[in-house]
Amino acid sequence: MNLLPQLPIDPEETLLSYTDRLSVMHTGHGMDRLLKDLGIHKDHFVSGRPDTVTALADATGHSGHELEATAIRVFLRASSFRGHEMSKTFLSPRASRYCPICLAEDGEKNDRRFRLLWGFRHVVRCDLHSILLETAPVANGTNLRVSLDGAPLAKPFVADAIEPEYLRWLRNRLHDTSYYEDSWMNDQTTEQVLAAAEMLGAILEHGHRVAVTKLTSAQTEEATDIGFSIYQEGPKAVEEALDTIRQTSPAKAVQAGALAHYGKLFDWLDRRSNAVDPGPIRDILRDHIVKHSAVEPGTTVLGVEINKRRFHTVYSLSSEVGIEYRRLSRLLKSLGQVPEHATEVESGNMVFDAAKAVPLIQSFKTAVPLMKVPEYVGASKGQVEVLYRAGVLKPLIPRTGPRSVRQVVFARQHLDDFLGKISTLPEFTPENFNNIHPIAYACQRGAGPFEKVFDEIMSGSIPSFRHPEKIGVRAIYVNISDALAVKILASIRDTVDG
Repeated sequence: MNLLPQLPIDPEETLLSYTDRLSVMHTGHGMDRLLKDLGIHKDHFVSGRPDTVTALADATGHSGHELEATAIRVFLRASSFRGHEMSKTFLSPRASRYCPICLAEDGEKNDRRFRLLWGFRHVVRCDLHSILLETAPVANGTNLRVSLDGAPLAKPFVADAIEPEYLRWLRNRLHDTSYYEDSWMNDQTTEQVLAAAEMLGAILEHGHRVAVTKLTSAQTEEATDIGFSIYQEGPKAVEEALDTIRQTSPAKAVQAGALAHYGKLFDWLDRRSNAVDPGPIRDILRDHIVKHSAVEPGTTVLGVEINKRRFHTVYSLSSEVGIEYRRLSRLLKSLGQVPEHATEVESGNMVFDAAKAVPLIQSFKTAVPLMKVPEYVGASKGQVEVLYRAGVLKPLIPRTGPRSVRQVVFARQHLDDFLGKISTLPEFTPENFNNIHPIAYACQRGAGPFEKVFDEIMSGSIPSFRHPEKIGVRAIYVNISDALAVKILASIRDTVDG
């Protein structure tokens, strides 16, 4: 049988507040009396158990869905709201704070409603009046009638600055309206968004060692608003914020870890957010750590074991490639991987992409010095010097880099690739062709400078062939008539263009 008259549901009011007002209207007493009359276990109802909410819905004739939308489920170590798990401190059903103007507008004491929005830890002002929320004199009351205990309403104090963006977002989310269309935040819980925003903003505003729980309500609002302005822009903006956090870290030691680089953000995600899933912020931070730190394979970072090394320090790279640290440091400077004037501490703090650094060092260890390149590529010393000056053969150490003159060496793979291009030329047997001669002979007979003829052969402008019994440049044969014809046509084009 339904309770009559029926008290309308306010979707902005908590279930406990609504039930107390309903009880006063029907029994003249608080919530305990009505629950007892209906046979509903009080403690179970206060903790938001679904069966008790359903029982009240049946008694009032209201939709169970409507009542459940205003109920906060409380467990031993966590809570849930509208199907989303959250920490107990994030959203409380207790009527511990209020807006004096809102309560004055409610009218009589028994009509005062505790709004859902006031239960969120990150909400420190009334979203309608921009008045700072006041703390009720009685702690842990389930409704404002009990929490105020007959005390007069506090004097309103206007909050500083304009309403924070995240408060508008939260209000719209509570009413199931889309405040940000196609936003990545739509797939996250309310706590995942606001907790991540608060931590980002707090560290950016107050430093790596900030104690978030000791911030004033105004500082919490400011930090959350700063972080929210970043977080709403998506993962890329979060990564840029992490760049700033890492760069401004006071940690300068080579062995400094993630806690030193990211401060309380890492501490929160590593140890203090295990009870409730913190959302994508943990994955973003893990990727940032692995991307910018030399994480050893097998190391667990924020709950996930890293199986493959992505980055090296000079120290770990030294062990990997078997080159003494100081010699490797000088080599990295020669290769342009470390600034020439970097100190030992600066170079020690640098990280190198493992997929690029290890092959680069291995290439140097097996590199071919300039004096042995002619034999390796089947060319004369003069031809190699021409190809070197033309940039066809590129040394490991850039020609303009430090120590480039003393260490002119070429990666074996680079030379093999060079030979591989020559090996793609069609094969021929000398006895079946007329006027076919080596490239050097063709150049001497007027085909043109060696570097130009070689370039035209590789581009396919001059038909060429490969001698099956030779390798490299010596294996390249051309028809002198074809080479001269290409030269004449090029000269004619230059004359016409001129």
